[in-house]
Amino acid sequence: MGKLLRVCAALLSATAGVAASVATSWGASPVVFFTDLTSGPKSGGQNNAGAFVTIYGRNFGAARGSSSVTIGGGVAAAYPIWTDTKIAIQLGAAAATGNIVVTTPAGASNGAPFTVRSGHIYFVSTNGNDRNSGKYNSSWQTLTHARDTMQPGDITYAMNGVAQIVDDGSGWQTSLLLSSGGTAAAPMAFVAYPEASATIGSATGPPSGVRTAPRGGSYPNYWVFAGFTLRGQVAAMALWGSTGWRIIANDFSCPNGNGTGACMGAVESSSLAFYGNNVHDTGIATASALYHGVYFGTDSNHLEIGWNTVANVHGCRGIQIHSSPQSGEPASGQNQYDIKVHDNTIHDTQCDGIILDTIDPSKGPISIYNNVIYNAGEGPNNPEQTGGWSCIYVPASTERGAKGSGVVDIFNNTLYACGTFTSPPYGSANAAIVYGGGNSAIYLRIRNNIVYQTTTSLYRSGVPYLVIWNPATRAVCADTGNCSWIQGSNNLFYGSGAAPRNGNIADSVNANPQFVNLSQGNFQLQSNSPARTKGIDIGAFELPPDGMALKASN
Repeated sequence: MGKLLRVCAALLSATAGVAASVATSWGASPVVFFTDLTSGPKSGGQNNAGAFVTIYGRNFGAARGSSSVTIGGGVAAAYPIWTDTKIAIQLGAAAATGNIVVTTPAGASNGAPFTVRSGHIYFVSTNGNDRNSGKYNSSWQTLTHARDTMQPGDITYAMNGVAQIVDDGSGWQTSLLLSSGGTAAAPMAFVAYPEASATIGSATGPPSGVRTAPRGGSYPNYWVFAGFTLRGQVAAMALWGSTGWRIIANDFSCPNGNGTGACMGAVESSSLAFYGNNVHDTGIATASALYHGVYFGTDSNHLEIGWNTVANVHGCRGIQIHSSPQSGEPASGQNQYDIKVHDNTIHDTQCDGIILDTIDPSKGPISIYNNVIYNAGEGPNNPEQTGGWSCIYVPASTERGAKGSGVVDIFNNTLYACGTFTSPPYGSANAAIVYGGGNSAIYLRIRNNIVYQTTTSLYRSGVPYLVIWNPATRAVCADTGNCSWIQGSNNLFYGSGAAPRNGNIADSVNANPQFVNLSQGNFQLQSNSPARTKGIDIGAFELPPDGMALKASN
């Protein structure tokens, strides 16, 4: 939608529909989304060529050919992986502090910042020995020994088959407890070796796979976890009081999860990057409404949640942001801020796809964009018979402290079949987007979204596009009312009758968006889609990953 969006849609068509021809003809320039490591040594490790770094993006080409990667202008020493969406390099002696850039015959990519620094590189393998040096040809055997030996700046690569699935004996009922960490300039990292499969935690073992706990009043900050299979009976990863973590391209699953928490959870943890992870099959069939797929809670700020898949969530929400006061901490539970949720695919969730609850945009921007969310809020009821049934829900409530104010930006999302649960415990809880009316000083700005709703036995004319609770009267605003808590323009609404007739929502389109193949989950736009020409240019923003070719509105 709009000039910028037409360009993005064309890129999506190229990468999703004819990936092979792109690799052959190099018709599109490469795009880098993120890397697992953002710093590391250029010497030591395998062949004394330094750290391995994995780059995620698109249009790299199916094979390397004459393409290359430079780090601060120096060409990488080795390329153990090269696909159209993922490259693994080894830094090598020529690497320098600067941008990582992928160059193909189609041109050079954007740059991803990288710092060359000192640090040790270690390896863990199934045939190693914890009495060894930890070097490539003298590897350790256990991740727990690596954890106990590493210092700030160190990186440990887990080779194929490495597994830490039993209780580590720390007394915290976890497979891998961390109680010390790195620094902003010298983070510590556990990374799966290129093309290796390594596992931490078990769905039938300890309650937590990876867990943090303080030691001597100090919390384990600045860690990187990348490329692992993470499991837990309740939580595959549970962070407490941790700052500066990068959680990259891991596979999370907690099929036996229940109770209060999430398969990926964080409390009082800030400055987190959660990129490219696959969170799936979480919660038992009768899981509590307090159990979620991903949960960033209590006083967790400066969050970026991007390029992930969250799917098949039992209990309640796919992604939840909510700050709850902690027992014995009278100042805890303040509203959260500086949060970006973007470029995710979220589907098949029992309750809402995304809920951003206790927030204060005046302290730091809050935005939800470039996401594809479908089959969210599909039920059934959880044991507590509570929850919301939508793709995006912003209650705008406050648990403790001053109320927030400002705008929550919701743009360039594709929302399909939201809130289809046919037996909700209370009314007006099913919709594509819901404003909860908890605070009249917060409003939602919706732009360039495609909202395609379906009929159910409960909503034979289609599940509502929007539900707006009036914070003064606690009643739902009439469709023709002047409800100012959702504003915006240039959205497409289809499947549930006419577009909302709210005077604060302008230039709506009420037409079939013409997805390429809805039955197969392909939400690309056909060439004749009305969404291609009716949007508004809202400036530059992160490009969607190749796996997001489903996205209609980008």
